[in-house]
Amino acid sequence: MYSHISLILAEERAKDMRCAATRARRRKEARQARRAAHSPLGGATDISDAHQAPDSYEDFLCQTAQSAMREPTAAGRSHGQAVR
Repeated sequence: MYSHISLILAEERAKDMRCAATRARRRKEARQARRAAHSPLGGATDISDAHQAPDSYEDFLCQTAQSAMREPTAAGRSHGQAVR
């Protein structure tokens, strides 16, 4: 009997997580639509993506990895390339 209750609770939790993910996706899309509507350039802003706060932790990790890949290597700096 307890295993049956556990399965039901797990199904409810999965359903709640799917609903939360859907709400978060819709909030993100609405936020992006508002930004595009209020931007004088119609969605294109003069602020680069690197200087905007990420919408989620996953986006933060992606931005961090991308910026690390853009950083000059030690070999590049030894040839006079300035460090930012």
